[in-house]
Amino acid sequence: MRRTALLPLALTAALTLAACGSNAGDSTTSQPSATADVGQASAVTPVDAATLAAAKKEGEVLLYTNSEDQQMTPLIKAFEAANPGIKVRSLTLGNKEMFQRYETEVASGGSTGDVIMSSDAVGWLSFLQGGNVLKYEDPNQANLPDYAVLAPGLYAFSEDPVIAVFNKALLPEAKQPKTMAELATMAPQLDGKIGATDISNVIQFGATSAYLDKYGDAGWKTLETIGAHAAVESDNGPLVTKLAQGQYAAAFFVSGNVRAFIVDDVAKVVNYTYLTDGTPLLPRGIGVTTKAAHPNAAKVWLNWLLSVKGQEAACQGGFTPYRDGVKCDFGLAQVTAIVGKDNLLVGTYDPSLASGGPALISRFNKAFGR
Repeated sequence: MRRTALLPLALTAALTLAACGSNAGDSTTSQPSATADVGQASAVTPVDAATLAAAKKEGEVLLYTNSEDQQMTPLIKAFEAANPGIKVRSLTLGNKEMFQRYETEVASGGSTGDVIMSSDAVGWLSFLQGGNVLKYEDPNQANLPDYAVLAPGLYAFSEDPVIAVFNKALLPEAKQPKTMAELATMAPQLDGKIGATDISNVIQFGATSAYLDKYGDAGWKTLETIGAHAAVESDNGPLVTKLAQGQYAAAFFVSGNVRAFIVDDVAKVVNYTYLTDGTPLLPRGIGVTTKAAHPNAAKVWLNWLLSVKGQEAACQGGFTPYRDGVKCDFGLAQVTAIVGKDNLLVGTYDPSLASGGPALISRFNKAFGR
């Protein structure tokens, strides 16, 4: 999917429509639950006074993001309330589009984005290689887990899990698989009723890479078994629409952003689960650009997004906060309490993602009849 954040909009519209008149269930929510210890919030680590003063003179920051307005609005409102005098302009672009736009604008001498936020690991690797990310060490870094630092100056804004999603009318909750291995065992009985997104989708690519990092050849056998009985959609929009309409009973490696939208009428038709034999976590990278017109405002914005307050606002947008002390039904602490720390497959921006990408794509396409 070029913009994974389109998924909540598609899901809400499609599933709410499908829920009308459904007797699949009466739940007002449809989510895994666990008591999660979120830990203690660390001390606030803001930017220095000189950077903040310069940021207020600049007055604004331009963000290129793969997230839609409805996701970003809670963050922008909270940031601007905490930092009067600094406005955030958010421009939603496709993952590849935002990197290309930045490079084109820089080449032409025009103004461009101050901060980029994207889930595209391979896109980030190329962007980093081009020297386009400011090697800025944010004051929050000392309080972040090691996996949150993706490269010098590049941080994980959120650690978003991928999930399995089910149509409850076609596959009752008691029969729904909890692991990829179970889904593979059931695949012959679900022939043609399993959906997935194309490997060109950054979520599918990232999740598949993380899954195979753990399971190797055994993981490929699982995927090949599923692939023989699955259909592939171009992106998550058509996938969840067809699942809601009953064309699919199950879909796997779906963006975890949909969790916040599976409530009320939607939850009468659909539910989701974390995969307990391995839930991939995909970092949503964020960094200040080297040619930012408002570099100080960009640093203040990044610093706030990585703070506990920023992570709390991220939860309101459906993102997955990972910092200690952040209470969120969809936070990393909650996911960990359900699947266990050993079953979190934390994605990275390792260069092998780019070098090994063509072979992975080719084998995936063969497994899924592409």
